[in-house]
Amino acid sequence: MKTICYRKHYLLLLFFAYLSISGIKAQNIDTLYLGSLFENTNIKSFSKINGKKPDARNFFYFSFQNNHNAVEFSIKNTQGKRRKLVLEFSNALIRDVILLKKNGLVFNVVGKTGINYPVSEKPTEHRRFAFPISLEPYESATYQIQLKKEEGKPLVTSVYLKSLNTFNKHNSIQQTIIGVYYGVSILSILFSFFVFYISRKASYLIYALYIIFLGLFLSAYTGVFSQLFLGPSDYFSKYKHYVLFSEISMLLFVVFSQKILEARTHMPKLKKAVDILLVLLVSIRLLIHFVFKDTFETYISIFMNLWYGIFIVLSLLIAVEIILYFKTNFKRSSLFAFAYFFMIAGTCVTILYHSYGVLNTMIYGLPLIFYSSFFEIIFLTFTVIFMVKDVYDERNDLSEKLIIEEKKNLTAFIKGEDKERKRISKELHDNIGSQLGYLKRFVSDKFKDEKINNAIDTICNDVRTLSHEISPSDLGFVGLENAVSDLAKNLSDQTSLQVDFNSFNFPKHLSEETETQLYRIIQEALNNIFKHANAKHIDIQFIGHPDSANISIEDDGKGIGTINNEEGLGIKNMKSRTQQVGGTIEIDSNTNKGTSIIITIPIRKST
Repeated sequence: MKTICYRKHYLLLLFFAYLSISGIKAQNIDTLYLGSLFENTNIKSFSKINGKKPDARNFFYFSFQNNHNAVEFSIKNTQGKRRKLVLEFSNALIRDVILLKKNGLVFNVVGKTGINYPVSEKPTEHRRFAFPISLEPYESATYQIQLKKEEGKPLVTSVYLKSLNTFNKHNSIQQTIIGVYYGVSILSILFSFFVFYISRKASYLIYALYIIFLGLFLSAYTGVFSQLFLGPSDYFSKYKHYVLFSEISMLLFVVFSQKILEARTHMPKLKKAVDILLVLLVSIRLLIHFVFKDTFETYISIFMNLWYGIFIVLSLLIAVEIILYFKTNFKRSSLFAFAYFFMIAGTCVTILYHSYGVLNTMIYGLPLIFYSSFFEIIFLTFTVIFMVKDVYDERNDLSEKLIIEEKKNLTAFIKGEDKERKRISKELHDNIGSQLGYLKRFVSDKFKDEKINNAIDTICNDVRTLSHEISPSDLGFVGLENAVSDLAKNLSDQTSLQVDFNSFNFPKHLSEETETQLYRIIQEALNNIFKHANAKHIDIQFIGHPDSANISIEDDGKGIGTINNEEGLGIKNMKSRTQQVGGTIEIDSNTNKGTSIIITIPIRKST
């Protein structure tokens, strides 16, 4: 029995020793003992609120009615050395915070801070409100925190007591997280501005502005705004720097959501309802805070609850729009749905925290809405990327349709041209040629003048040549090779150009359509060279292969590039004719080094 008793006493001694070292409360439930291992703690459970024991929440919540509140707590340094501590508040928007230290029966002011004071009067250079505390060896101290909030509005905050090293460590980690958030935001903003500059579509500008004002709102909410944008003598304005940013960011988000979901096109009635509710939301908030501030202070809780009710209805309507838009664009609506979920979840949880004190939204010193907004921006940016892709795909489809339509029109033009050529050629050969023959016979029989007969012969030959050039009706009889050989010979004889023609194993029996199109291509190429290239020599080669045939046309002129950087109608005609026979055409041109045209066609024997 003695052994058991000794063991029990030994265990109790160990337990109390551990409490003394670790800094967990012992002996007196209202006193926080700070041992060597102490790093940080929430003082809620060690405090009295307005002289009463705290509730079950792990944060301080003061309802709509309480305007002045006092929090009292006691701490004891159990170590034989001086302790440097920091008392930190999670809420960066408290109007007045006064820290007092008990000296005998009275409390003396240690420091004051809050948004009612200039930035330079912050006790520490930190984005939130924090007081440095110093405890002498084995010192016991009782502190009182006096919190003054806006009349008729709730106040919620957590209060942490941290060692100086822990405070600096947490601050560094939080600054890193904040830096990552704003780094991603800046990249998204730059991307949106770039897309807006290229596309000139307002949706991308609205998204960029939304991220900017969302960032400003979160910077005001987390206290970063005071650090970055306010001077030492400046005051933080809750209405101008917080409420206004909040309303503008909400307005931009709803407008952007209607753009993404194409609500005007697919859901005009829902969009109209969303617009009406949005105007009501913004108007109520701005009227309460800026116009009728004094008038509505008594009824502010009613108006805030009305605002929350309209906000919920608006949120549900946008959710319905997302569901309906799934049928139109599943990928875009899915990404936006994730972004919307994070935005709504963060906003609703924050409302429950700030207005009703339902749950704590602070995660590692930053509000939940900060993290949810980060994921919201990620998904929204991917949504914008898919929007850009959709626009790009639509433009590609339109370009392809335009190209196809242009090819159809060009093909129809070529066919019409060929038909008209045949008609004119037939008219020249059958009508004009015949009449010239009758005229020659009449003149030769009546006048017997050799000069007149020679002139009429020249005109008949010219008409015959022109008819042949317009539409070589004998192409099917003489073959493509002979027709091109004659064309080359005539060009050499009638101009200063030297045109060489060679053929190697070129197929003899191509379809009439193929031979006609190839002849037209060669005609067009020679015509372009003659008119524009300033060439002296042209080389035409026909080369046959087992499954294909090649036609090459080379000149020593100044090249196509010196004429025009864009394709002319002649080149387009050549390409279109090549495509009609299932072939390919390659044009290689260098300035002052001539042009090379290579046509490749599959062999198709005429039936």
